[in-house]
Amino acid sequence: MNVTLIWFIAGLVLFLLELLTPGFVLACFGVGCVLACIPAFFGGGILLQSLFFAGGSILSLFLLRPLLNKYSKKKPQATGVEALTGRVGRVVRPIDGNKRQGRVAVDGDEWLALSSDANTYIEEGARVEIVGHESIVLMVRPMVE
Repeated sequence: MNVTLIWFIAGLVLFLLELLTPGFVLACFGVGCVLACIPAFFGGGILLQSLFFAGGSILSLFLLRPLLNKYSKKKPQATGVEALTGRVGRVVRPIDGNKRQGRVAVDGDEWLALSSDANTYIEEGARVEIVGHESIVLMVRPMVE
């Protein structure tokens, strides 16, 4: 089997294995394998091929890997009460100052709610914007309609 083909297949295998692992480490060695194909194709010796492999792998570890990691990081998806900030709900039980009796319905779920302004009374049926939360209690303000 041709040495160039061996380096190329090794690179492909490393790229495929990278799909199963996090961190972009195997892909960097795959880049080294593909670069080692260059001297192998032109008849360079194993030493030159090894230098291309090592140099390409090291360069891609220090240059390519940080770039790929930077752009592949997904921002965590807000869930539960954290995902409600900025949403609009409807008051199902009046919100009266600091009394912890008010309730707001959002997407079919009811949440205990307080007004962001402690002196505001919000009547049942009013639309409110969720501006934050304290534990599992929503902080809301009336929507201007």
